[in-house]
Amino acid sequence: MRDQIYKIYNILFSKTNSVRYFIKEKYLYLKNKKKSYEILNKDKPLISIIMPTYNRCKILSEIGIPTVLNQTYQNFELLIISHGSTDDTENVVKKINDKRIKYFKISREKKYPPNVENHWACHSVDPTNFGLKQVTGDWISHLDDDDIWTKDHLEKLLNFARENKYEFVSSSHIEKRYGKEKIINFSNEKPPVGSQHTWLYTSNLSFFDRNINSWRRSWNRIHDVDVADRMKKVGLNFGYLNEITYIAQPRPGENQIGIRAMRENKDYYEKLYKF
Repeated sequence: MRDQIYKIYNILFSKTNSVRYFIKEKYLYLKNKKKSYEILNKDKPLISIIMPTYNRCKILSEIGIPTVLNQTYQNFELLIISHGSTDDTENVVKKINDKRIKYFKISREKKYPPNVENHWACHSVDPTNFGLKQVTGDWISHLDDDDIWTKDHLEKLLNFARENKYEFVSSSHIEKRYGKEKIINFSNEKPPVGSQHTWLYTSNLSFFDRNINSWRRSWNRIHDVDVADRMKKVGLNFGYLNEITYIAQPRPGENQIGIRAMRENKDYYEKLYKF
């Protein structure tokens, strides 16, 4: 009986929350829409890249940071948000002599029941939302510390957005699992929106924060899927580049990616993200 009441509560909470998000975001979008066109006409705009991280300093230094620094488009700021890391993350980042890198550390707080499914849905919500408040650039992009962009990722997406007057663009990507590659293409969706690690959007849309309560839902439980759906409902001007600009690959010692990797290594990830 208690579980049933809890389930009903979560459904009602989530539906009410969805209405609240829509009203707020529709108003802010219409209010700030003019700014999108100003940004689209700006030469050599600054791109703010938000990169959450937690106790993966080796992966961060060997994968996440290099893939950003090696971009052909160099006018960016990299906002590294450490979500309460207890390893050597801060020292590793501060040893890199690049003024475009900005390091922040925020505390970790328990905001959802700690299991693998909920961690996957929400573990990077707080650092992402914090990063959105630190943005000083004209455009916003997102990347995890273990993912890879093609060298021309930023350049291609920025040019595509500016040439076609899109305030939000994304692209196709490659997934690597058990040594096999698969191209993930969202061009047939209406509107098409790719993986969040291919997103590039104007900074006046930074009010689209991540939903820490998305774990309560039976639909759109993953925070980036949730915010993409909210953006669609508001009516953003989406563009989709049918080219590969991002590679999702297993972390060292693993064969899967995403939630499947966490399920295969459940004990490790429940311990890693334990509050």
